[in-house]
Amino acid sequence: MRTPPRAARTTLTALLAAAALAVTAVGCGSAAEEAGGGSPTKGSGGKDGGAVTVTHLKGSTTLDKPAAKVVALEWTYAEDLLALGVSPAGVADVKGYDQWVTGGPRFGKDVKDVGTRQAPSLETIKVLKPDLIITSKVRSEANYEQLNKIAPTLMFDPYATDSEYEEMRATLKKIGTAVGKADAADQALKDLDAKVDAAKRKLADAGKGGSAVTVARGYTTDGAAVVEVLTDSTIPGGLLPRLGLKNAWSGKADAYGMSKVDIEGLKPVEKSSLVYVAAKDDDVFTGSLPKNALWQSLDFAEGKRVHALDPGTWFFGGPFSTGQVADEIAGALTS
Repeated sequence: MRTPPRAARTTLTALLAAAALAVTAVGCGSAAEEAGGGSPTKGSGGKDGGAVTVTHLKGSTTLDKPAAKVVALEWTYAEDLLALGVSPAGVADVKGYDQWVTGGPRFGKDVKDVGTRQAPSLETIKVLKPDLIITSKVRSEANYEQLNKIAPTLMFDPYATDSEYEEMRATLKKIGTAVGKADAADQALKDLDAKVDAAKRKLADAGKGGSAVTVARGYTTDGAAVVEVLTDSTIPGGLLPRLGLKNAWSGKADAYGMSKVDIEGLKPVEKSSLVYVAAKDDDVFTGSLPKNALWQSLDFAEGKRVHALDPGTWFFGGPFSTGQVADEIAGALTS
């Protein structure tokens, strides 16, 4: 075969390099999508108004353009939208969100309450004419097809993986792609990382680095105190090592990443510090539990290492809530 002249060889080399770069870029794009970011469809740029494709539990959903009118049927995803600078058109149980999810900005008065998270009003959602609905498997597995007929519906499962912390981050990126706010998603995660790093430094400066911590929530059911301890798979469980702390609890997780225990079940972690969330009007950690002799004998109770976090600290949220969890734990252990 004839050897190409120098100029031709240079051109051919450049073309081959460009082709190799293109293949590499495609591979990186696929990896980014698998990691949770989703992607613009070929020939378009989602943040510029082109079509976008997002993978989720039901496969993949392609939108002709990024969604502008979004209904969130799970508080986590409503918070994600706020973190992206997007005001949702509708949210399930706005009043409950305001009570339990206090991290981050509040909804505007124009945000429509579309009913409960367990049974949202399909008619109310339909009237809003959303471009996109975002929901969770635990809430909407049964009526997904009905929702998807109203508008393209993304379904996620915040409890499906061994790390709800990483799942939260990946889902935020996917929602960012769906609404054309990929850059905002990246920035929200950078802001969260900075907040976690600041809390870690605060703990280290106070000599609390490496401390063993048990994270719990408590409430009353049928007149009895219920304590749920959070395992490593939860968002607080994922946060603790990033804060330079150790999760003292190693019990078996339920479907939501928690272990329901009685007072005796807390004996293995009594040498740790206990931080908890409970409603102001139903704080079993200051109400019924301290009346129990077994509770009184636990080392963290005797050593006054039982710390209440803000009742509005939501353990199952997005970047604002997760940052608040970090701040609250650092504040409790250093106060």
